[in-house]
Amino acid sequence: MKKIIAALASALLVSTAFAQTAAPASATTETGKAQLKANHKKADAQKTANEKKADASQDAAKAQASANEDKTSAQADADKNAAKVAKADTPKEASAARVEAMKSQKKANKKKSEAQAKANAKKQDANKDASVAQAKADKAKVEAQGDANNTAADAKVDAAKK
Repeated sequence: MKKIIAALASALLVSTAFAQTAAPASATTETGKAQLKANHKKADAQKTANEKKADASQDAAKAQASANEDKTSAQADADKNAAKVAKADTPKEASAARVEAMKSQKKANKKKSEAQAKANAKKQDANKDASVAQAKADKAKVEAQGDANNTAADAKVDAAKK
């Protein structure tokens, strides 16, 4: 779903870029060509960033789903041992079953905590990757616009010389 949203956002960005450059003063001028090229580079950079952000989001979701499975499994093991208390025939068996159930619950809690910590670490890594991807896209967009601006300035200088 997030990839679809990212793709739509990229498509919208590209269509906006084309709309902005569809009718410059003269599409055949150096300035118009440079701006069109810059807009393409900016759209491509944002598209790449959106894809990387979607991938990072999916990685985070997978990590959380895996953690949830691990937590459910750990709790199920603890619940099985807790059920043994009810099945005990003697007070001694019940006492031993309660001790076992407490140990099992403690172990399950530890496993659940570790699984969530692992998922949280993966989410942080995914967020970092997404931030890096966006920063790279922003840098590429600034560089592309700078190139277009330089070309426009050079064209003005050339026009002034004529």
